[in-house]
Amino acid sequence: MSKAVVYYSLSGNTKEAAIEIARKLGVKIFEIEPVKPLPQNTVRQMIVGGMQSTFGRKPQIKGVPDNIDYYDEIILGTPIWAGMPAAPVNTFIKKYGIADKIDAVFTFSGGGDNDRCMAQLSKTLKNIKNQVALADRNSEMAKNNHDKLEKFIMDIK
Repeated sequence: MSKAVVYYSLSGNTKEAAIEIARKLGVKIFEIEPVKPLPQNTVRQMIVGGMQSTFGRKPQIKGVPDNIDYYDEIILGTPIWAGMPAAPVNTFIKKYGIADKIDAVFTFSGGGDNDRCMAQLSKTLKNIKNQVALADRNSEMAKNNHDKLEKFIMDIK
């Protein structure tokens, strides 16, 4: 079975975890990138990104190969924006029609709203077997990220 890690990252949290997961599993990794980047200003990023996620916007993306359906299993990574998956992740799921291949999800949140995000993702992703909620590196709860990530990787193997 072939696996791949597909992720979106704005601040680098999700990217670091994605690289670690892909390295330890020995799988391909692909970064979802919006065609039109978010504003550089952090406050504006939060406003625009949060609104996109809240209202279900699906911005154009790049970075994922058209043959992503070649992979049998996809491990998906997303930051949580306003309690929802990041808008580029929603685009990825819709655009490529691979929801049934996504069986593991890792999320990053600065506010601990993982349950709401996973509830939203679960409406579309019916085959999730493994998930892990990680905390933004600037959060006090981030001290548990390493152990959580290691367990997540072991559960996927």
